[in-house]
Amino acid sequence: MVQQMNSASRRCRRLNSLGRHKRVAIEWDHPIAREALQIQKIGALRRWTLSIDRRIGPVKRAIAAIALVLATSAAGGAAAQQPIELKLLDRFPVDHYIARYATLYWIDEVQKATGGAVKIQRYPSESLGKSKDMLTLVKAGVTDMGEFFPGYLGAPMALSTIGELPGLVPNACAASLAYEELARPGGIIDKAELVPAGVRMLYVVGLPQYELFTSRKIESVASLGGLKIRSSGATMDAGLRSVGIVPIRMGAPELHESFSRKTVDGTAFPIASLYPYDLAKLVKYGTVGGTFGSSITFYGISSRVWDKLPAAVQAAMLEAGERTTRRACALIDRDNEEAFRTLEQGGATLVRFTPEQGEALRALYAPVTQEWATALDGRGKPGSEVLTRFREAVARGQ
Repeated sequence: MVQQMNSASRRCRRLNSLGRHKRVAIEWDHPIAREALQIQKIGALRRWTLSIDRRIGPVKRAIAAIALVLATSAAGGAAAQQPIELKLLDRFPVDHYIARYATLYWIDEVQKATGGAVKIQRYPSESLGKSKDMLTLVKAGVTDMGEFFPGYLGAPMALSTIGELPGLVPNACAASLAYEELARPGGIIDKAELVPAGVRMLYVVGLPQYELFTSRKIESVASLGGLKIRSSGATMDAGLRSVGIVPIRMGAPELHESFSRKTVDGTAFPIASLYPYDLAKLVKYGTVGGTFGSSITFYGISSRVWDKLPAAVQAAMLEAGERTTRRACALIDRDNEEAFRTLEQGGATLVRFTPEQGEALRALYAPVTQEWATALDGRGKPGSEVLTRFREAVARGQ
């Protein structure tokens, strides 16, 4: 029997050197070896050890151990060839400009950089769950990555709503780079909000300053009073109220129906976003230079998922993320100017605020900004520090 075992061991080593692991059971024609390979096929190698007990004797255990080593090696090789599959969820339609300028680009860059070792499936239009529940969806593993819009997420992302404050954001690139600086690992927003939420930022999409687009006539700052305007969150609500507007909070996908039915008189929006939601044909008046807040959204990955990724994959994601942030904001800023011309050519009236009217608006906005910071300070969050650092970062990005 010992001679048989030695012979089997020699044949095992010979087959291993030839890379023919899967044929060991056939070559040996031994039931224990066949059992090991069968279990390897169903991904239960660990459970096989339960069948190796003292009753089969030392010789059979030796043969079985050799088979297990080879089967495990074969299984490891097969596993290494399987791509890492990840899910990404966002709220935007399939062909939304943010998807084209940022998300699809980032996915493609990561997949190319990893040579196909990573496969990312995008789920658009809230197809796996609502944006307001993104933190829960990522934590529960419904999706691995997602688009985090702070205005929808409430208290856990209160500092991240800073972009919604009126009068702070001049353009998409200034907004994107300022938030990126504060939310990257070790940054003040990262430590205060992202780390506790179990999220790792991948890239940022900031938008230009929001303007008002309405079906009701706008002539001056005074004519804004009483307008029912869609808002994206509590921070923007406060800015709109400061000029006499009645904010009505709702998600962008709901806006077309509400606008059509005159549930709202209009929306505070980046002008380029009118087109993906088919809103331009409903707009009769729009402002220029109103700076009615903005928004900054970021894409992130579950920290739990991130920690399990190989270092090379993490590096590929981060490098692609930096390129995506800059590419997207440049394209969005370019489109912003063109969109105003297109809207005006379509028959809408653009109301351009004078410098004096701009100063009047900024005077109305100032208390809102300070109240936002003070309220967060009172809740134990660094609101004032974030406001100061964000302003400094915006100035550097202009």
